[in-house]
Amino acid sequence: MIGRRQFLIAGGAAASALALAETAKAAAEPAKGCSANQATIIKGLVVERPVHQPYKLPSLAEMLAAQGQSGAGGPGGAGGPGGAPGAAGGPGAAAGGPGAAGGPPGAAGGPGGPGGPGGGGVSAIPAIYVLDGQHAADKSKADAVAEGTVNDRFASKVKIKGQGSETGGVYVKGMGTEYILADATIDLSGKAGGGLGGTATGASANDHSTLTIRNCTITVSGQGRGATSVDGYSTLKVYNSTLTSNGEPFTPDFSTTTQKQQLEVDGNCRCHVTLSNSYSYFYYSTIVSQGWAALSTDSSEGFVYLEANNCTVKTIKSGYGTYADGSCHNVLNNCTFDVAAMACIIAGEADCTFNHTNAKCASYFALIHCVMGSTAEAGTLKVTGGEIATGKAAILVKSANAEIQVDGAKIKSASGVLLQSAVSTDPNAQKTAHIKGQKVYGIHATLKNMDLEGDVLHTEDAENRGMTVYLEQTTLKGAIKDASIKMNRLSKWFATKDSNVTIIGDVDISQIDAPAGVTITAIAQESGTRELASCGTLVLKTA
Repeated sequence: MIGRRQFLIAGGAAASALALAETAKAAAEPAKGCSANQATIIKGLVVERPVHQPYKLPSLAEMLAAQGQSGAGGPGGAGGPGGAPGAAGGPGAAAGGPGAAGGPPGAAGGPGGPGGPGGGGVSAIPAIYVLDGQHAADKSKADAVAEGTVNDRFASKVKIKGQGSETGGVYVKGMGTEYILADATIDLSGKAGGGLGGTATGASANDHSTLTIRNCTITVSGQGRGATSVDGYSTLKVYNSTLTSNGEPFTPDFSTTTQKQQLEVDGNCRCHVTLSNSYSYFYYSTIVSQGWAALSTDSSEGFVYLEANNCTVKTIKSGYGTYADGSCHNVLNNCTFDVAAMACIIAGEADCTFNHTNAKCASYFALIHCVMGSTAEAGTLKVTGGEIATGKAAILVKSANAEIQVDGAKIKSASGVLLQSAVSTDPNAQKTAHIKGQKVYGIHATLKNMDLEGDVLHTEDAENRGMTVYLEQTTLKGAIKDASIKMNRLSKWFATKDSNVTIIGDVDISQIDAPAGVTITAIAQESGTRELASCGTLVLKTA
């Protein structure tokens, strides 16, 4: 016989067990009115991802031949006006016009200068001129060298100071020439003439030569004056050095030229430029520009390679950190960017790779645009690790195709926009909407191994090309508008605002969520309305 006390204890235990079971059930179930979000597969569209086929721009001769033209070319185009770099990363004016029939193909316009006429102006005399493996004393401005040792193989502990456009720094030229500049201090001022790079630069390699810079401080001031450059199948290596380009004093104003409006940068100098089938390498160095550009590329003539390792890259008033112009390949490893505009610009068929790079950007992290009008070009951005902070959209793509791969990075956009497309007003930008049946690569962004917050907005350029976001082991919290989405099983998307997408591939409904009041409209292989775990709504349509 059970006593009263035992009965009460047994009854209380049963009641407690029942209460715990009810609590667990309530915790397992969503709030009233929300879907239990059972494992339900949504059949998305079957769309095969295109393969990016690198595009090679045709030569001028090929372009003219396609138009049935030939003949002697007109003169090279002048660079931008004083204080403004040449158009779209530095190319000059349009190609020279065709001459009489039967002559050789026309020559391309000359590269635009970063301030002053491209290819014009007074050529500076280098303080140290090394030609074909020998110190050319008769071509050097010896009185600009205050001390140190100068010979055919190296210059050590020299101090070079020059004022005015007529004095340059160290200029190395000639097939097979290898030269070392060590422990030097170079200080040059005055407007540079002669276009990009050249004898007015603080230190420059040209015409199949190699210049190695170690433990140097190079400071230049004046419109178009660069700290370093490399051109004409040459190689530049910079170790443990500080390069500073002050340019000419200016107040940032993007409205004065079309190019400034397009790039959203201002200034009148490039601290460094790599040109014409050349290579540049930077190690444990600091590169600073007051405006326009820190590490730039231009006029690749088919190939350019720029690499920075463990470097600090800064622009002070305005300007980008690095620019990959057409057929240029930029690699940044373990670098720190603190820039007054964007970390990088990619133009057309070119690429930038960032490995474990930390970037603080006043505008974007990356601006990808097209300046040659080809619908076959695609810019490539690869980011692995690192931390990125931007004032505007983290990545902006303007009238361009793009291959974007981001893996394991931390990204914070003050604007709340992760990826955005826009239509460029540049007359040389890609135009596709008016061409019936025109197929373009589009914008493909693969986001891996991350927790991200920010919107993906493709509304403006959706008429011209598609955008697809691929989530792999990634959680994205933000709206997606006018883009496609494909998720692997370990990814989730939480829409914070009304969104409209195309779902590619099958997805479990538990991978998609939104709060109450938010509607996701999605094109898939089925139709219907579903309630999501956090009380948002998913509306599926077949078209």
